[in-house]
Amino acid sequence: MTTTTGTLLDEILPEFDFRSRHARRVEAPPDWVAQALEYVRPGRAASLLLRLRGLRLPAGSIRELLTGLGFAVLAERPGTEIVLGTTGRFWRLREETAIERPADVQAFRAFDRPGWAQGAMSFRIEPLGDGSTLLTTETRVRGVDEAARRRFAVYWSLIGVFSGWLRQDLLRRIARIAEGVE
Repeated sequence: MTTTTGTLLDEILPEFDFRSRHARRVEAPPDWVAQALEYVRPGRAASLLLRLRGLRLPAGSIRELLTGLGFAVLAERPGTEIVLGTTGRFWRLREETAIERPADVQAFRAFDRPGWAQGAMSFRIEPLGDGSTLLTTETRVRGVDEAARRRFAVYWSLIGVFSGWLRQDLLRRIARIAEGVE
């Protein structure tokens, strides 16, 4: 288990078993990147992969997509960082039947159902000295018990590469919107 401190994500899920982090430098000011994050839509590849996992893709922005898939906004510093979280047995074939949206951050922190896991995802926007922005997304998962950690490890070994590719594609799409390319 890893522990970190410093961001909203660190406050929400400081101890975790699995982590995926991706970052991209965006040639635009932070407020433009924040606006792009609110407007970006998932691409076709994301839609296809979610459908292959049996998940219905809600319409709308990334925030609407994630909340439609069972995530709750757990913390937010507008224009700087947003953290969304969910609980579930993500490795189940019919994942949508094994996900529960936490009522709030306290419910997320208190969650301890054996055989289940917690997942949290953040988007962070950090200004760089030259007027550009560092855009980061990080996903963390904590298994409530050893059985959940083992099951998630197998699941992650199968989908981790695709998950990373989707996150990189999302960062690219946000950057293109913020930079005025799309």
